[in-house]
Amino acid sequence: MRRGRLISRKRFAGSLRLRLYFLIMLPLVLVALLAGAIRYWQAQDMSRTLYDDALKVVAHAVAREVIITQGDVVSDALLNSLVGVMGDPIFYNVSAADGRILAGYTDTPDDIIPHDLRGGEPYFFDFTYIGDPVRAVVLREFIADPFFDGWTTVLVWQTITQRRALSLVILQQALAILAVVLVTASVAVWFGITQGLRPLIDLKEAVALRSPSELNPIRRAVPNEVRPLVATMNSLFARLQAEMQRRNSFIANAAHQIRNPVAAIQTQAETALTARTEDQRQARLQDLYESASDLSRLSQQLLSLEVADHVSSENDGIVDFTSLVAGIARRFAPKALSEGIEIHLNAPEQAFCVAGNAILLREAIENLIDNSLRYGAVTDDEIRLILESDGHTVTLLVEDDGPGIPKEAAEQVFERFVRLPQQGGQKFQKSGCGLGLAIVRSVAARHGGTAYVRHSDTGCCFALVLPLALQPSDEVSPEHGSRSLCR
Repeated sequence: MRRGRLISRKRFAGSLRLRLYFLIMLPLVLVALLAGAIRYWQAQDMSRTLYDDALKVVAHAVAREVIITQGDVVSDALLNSLVGVMGDPIFYNVSAADGRILAGYTDTPDDIIPHDLRGGEPYFFDFTYIGDPVRAVVLREFIADPFFDGWTTVLVWQTITQRRALSLVILQQALAILAVVLVTASVAVWFGITQGLRPLIDLKEAVALRSPSELNPIRRAVPNEVRPLVATMNSLFARLQAEMQRRNSFIANAAHQIRNPVAAIQTQAETALTARTEDQRQARLQDLYESASDLSRLSQQLLSLEVADHVSSENDGIVDFTSLVAGIARRFAPKALSEGIEIHLNAPEQAFCVAGNAILLREAIENLIDNSLRYGAVTDDEIRLILESDGHTVTLLVEDDGPGIPKEAAEQVFERFVRLPQQGGQKFQKSGCGLGLAIVRSVAARHGGTAYVRHSDTGCCFALVLPLALQPSDEVSPEHGSRSLCR
């Protein structure tokens, strides 16, 4: 039942013109039917009133005729004249005060005349005579004559064929007028809707003529009712245009960044194939391995950046941020120690919980630590991870004692494919593609937070700020698999 209703609703909503037409015409048809029913009731009432008045006049005429003829039957000439006026056969009955029938038909049903009938007042009622429904009127008049002996009762009845015929004629005339009105209104409404929707049709044609790359705002004049729709479409066009420009820029930068590692891999592979000694071949293979690793990391970071920008919130949950940071620091510790660098974690015992995607948060933390290992810390240095909270947000600080970042470049480093030169104009010795910090800021924005460079007198300090979860979770599974309480 529900499925059928949904299907019919979809079909009904397929055409705005038909929808408006039915919404306007359906009430008009219902009003016309109601008006026809009211008109039929009025026609019956009018017919009954007209024929009842005529029947009362006939009763008076019969009474006067019987009085004049002293109880004789009504003349055929008078009856024919009355039938010609009324249309249906007329029957009558005149009885004296003692119940004697003085004139007229004697085969009327018993007890159809009420005993408490008042004198001089007509009483109308219906009954069946010889199998046909009839309408009757009865009059009681006092006649001072020995023959009539005081109160005389006059009963006149008539079949109702003409009454019904008159009601149907009036109804047919009313329905004919209503039909003409409905047909005229139907044509006028259809024409009006078609003309009223002309701006929408023109708008549709204008949009249809656009090319896929044409996302300029719609500037044509439209009715007031359509302006919110056009404004929404223009807003959508603006967002699509910005997204397309961002994607085009991203694809161009990615192609430029990937081209050099691929060319290097090809050159190193060719050199390794032509190496004359085993030592030369091993050296070229090592270079080839490092270039392939850089390309793999570049591809991984490109994918991570796209995921951070467009991943849905379906897999979001409550994440124990403290345990997540501690687990990642433990995984980076061996690599850092192999390069003579120590990683220190300064975090309270309290578990800070954030709402979000654990995979993206892990990617952001890893990029911050990797950035300090690549560009900040040197041998015999240390990287300090500090967790702090103000009750509403949790902040992860990643500090190192490296060369630092100039204030004027504090925002530039978060742009894609941006790498700062060292003093003297030389690039950093360790390879990179300039996407790590862009991923950090994108993940932070995805979770309602931010990432920035905090001013430090020595070295560099990056801050990742995330809002704490509004509702605490009883037990949370951190990314590294342990369980802890978030409060």
